[in-house]
Amino acid sequence: MTTTTTPDVPSEVLQIAAWADGPAAERDALLAGYLSTLEQLADPQLLAECLAIGLLHDTPEIRRQALAAAVRLAPDLAAEAVGWALADPDETVRTPALASLAATPVLRAAGGPAALHALLAVLGRSPQQIAAGVGNYVTVADAQALASARTLLADPELAGAVLEELPVPLSADRLPSRLSLAGMRHIPAGRLRRGTQPGQERSWDELGEPAVGEVTVEGFYLDTCPVTNDDYDAFVADVGEQGHLWCHPDEPANTDHTRSTADDPRCAGDHPVAGVSWYDAVAYAAWCGKRLPTEDEWERAARGDDHRRHPWGAQFRPERVRGLHSVLGWDGNAGLDRRAWLRRLTDLSVAHLPALTGPVNLPGGESPFGVRDMCGNVWEWTSTRFLDGLPLQPRFAGMDPGDLWGEWSAEVSVRGGAWSSPPALLTALSRAGKTLVTKSPEIGFRCAVSESEGPGR
Repeated sequence: MTTTTTPDVPSEVLQIAAWADGPAAERDALLAGYLSTLEQLADPQLLAECLAIGLLHDTPEIRRQALAAAVRLAPDLAAEAVGWALADPDETVRTPALASLAATPVLRAAGGPAALHALLAVLGRSPQQIAAGVGNYVTVADAQALASARTLLADPELAGAVLEELPVPLSADRLPSRLSLAGMRHIPAGRLRRGTQPGQERSWDELGEPAVGEVTVEGFYLDTCPVTNDDYDAFVADVGEQGHLWCHPDEPANTDHTRSTADDPRCAGDHPVAGVSWYDAVAYAAWCGKRLPTEDEWERAARGDDHRRHPWGAQFRPERVRGLHSVLGWDGNAGLDRRAWLRRLTDLSVAHLPALTGPVNLPGGESPFGVRDMCGNVWEWTSTRFLDGLPLQPRFAGMDPGDLWGEWSAEVSVRGGAWSSPPALLTALSRAGKTLVTKSPEIGFRCAVSESEGPGR
């Protein structure tokens, strides 16, 4: 469906189409006028055109509200709209789409093929993996998408038609630096024994032994704490004034570096930044004269020379890490297997939780090198490709972000678990792969600097 406008398009719709940036209050006022106008449109064709303007808008909040309006006002368009939203890189847009799909049998019937296509792209194209619930399913949106995919795959006729049509997966200067090592810790060169050691409990996400069990990691510096919302918002403000001077050359066109949690009062300034894509993290790091850590660097900084399971030692300490037990007020020592945890996430309404992330610098959780918050609060982006462990060097320019779902070479390793994670994932071993355009309220980052790039070197 196209978004070509006609003279009949109301001014409130044209205003929301033209809005690109500004105060949240201004956006909300325009959005209220847009939604009120949609309620009054009697011409189905005009309603569809006006809804599409919101559904395809660059601003996540406008896309979310347009989706809700489509489900309520235009059942014929809603199936297509949900299909679009399920492939949205912003998880705060995908989550309401999943809720609509789960709650509306008519929508599942009408939009089943489009929805299943989108879900398989996001979750991976293996029905067996989806049925088993093993893979890169670590966020609330992942769990809810998994539940919806299982429901749709249970229809043999629908599943057969969609699986038959699946495409074959794709084959596989920094500006003058403002670098400062303040707020960073030096991690000396040393050996890293990857993964679980003999006698240690294997993590859920460890599917086998690493291809190379032990490596040498060169010395580097790592941020003591994750980048905070205040830190990141200063970067976004500078981009607004100076332009996209620090961005990765492969960054999708019209990228807006604003975090998807910017209007969420639960995400305070001293909390770790979340709702940012890998491209956002790379641009912020370049703005600081830094880079993202490799996966091996991250793991060495978290585990130290004795290759411990948690940054603070061998045993889980619920008071030293922010996980699902913190958010829901559970006993952090209570066991929760993978299936029970995924069921809990499936039923979780993120919008109604009183808190998500917490302040950085949680006491008692520092690693042997003095790095803090390596587990819990938010997963952290690295610069390493998930499946083969090679440096991520994206070459996706010109591709629509939605086309990257299911592309293995676009999956980046994230480490450490988040506020939505159970104890089994709140370790220095935990890793998952997320598509580099993902913006999740459960993923943030911290920055690194090589020893050779430190000031005065």
